[in-house]
Amino acid sequence: MDNIVIEGVRPYDGTWPFDLENEELTTREWGWIKRLAGYLPLTIEEGLSDPELIVVFAVVALHRAGQISAREAPQVFEDLADAPFGAAVRLETEPVETEGDDAGPPEPKPTSSGGSSGEGSRTSSETSEPPPNGSGMPDSDMSASVPVTLVT
Repeated sequence: MDNIVIEGVRPYDGTWPFDLENEELTTREWGWIKRLAGYLPLTIEEGLSDPELIVVFAVVALHRAGQISAREAPQVFEDLADAPFGAAVRLETEPVETEGDDAGPPEPKPTSSGGSSGEGSRTSSETSEPPPNGSGMPDSDMSASVPVTLVT
């Protein structure tokens, strides 16, 4: 879970849970993001390092925790926006663990398959069929040539 940490901006100091993975934003919260930081649902990922967006996230976290009312949100945004960013308001994210992180290196994949998926390719000692006549004319019915041997 991610947290918003506010330090030095009384009475909002503390660590506040902020879980966008499991708790979707409400219409009211999207409105605060749009009006106060200028981001829309399709552009929000572009702003994850924008100080104003992080401050709006702090307002959302405070509201969700019952620390401020919806009417107080714009003023709290202004109060937090005047504080030094990074020192007073920051978003702390926990690293995302994927399944099998503690399992060590991945298992090697087998090199042979259990069944056949078709005929094998020709070996290099086999001769391939001659290429088609490139002239556009059909081949003639001439007999194949006989190898010539030189007598010395």
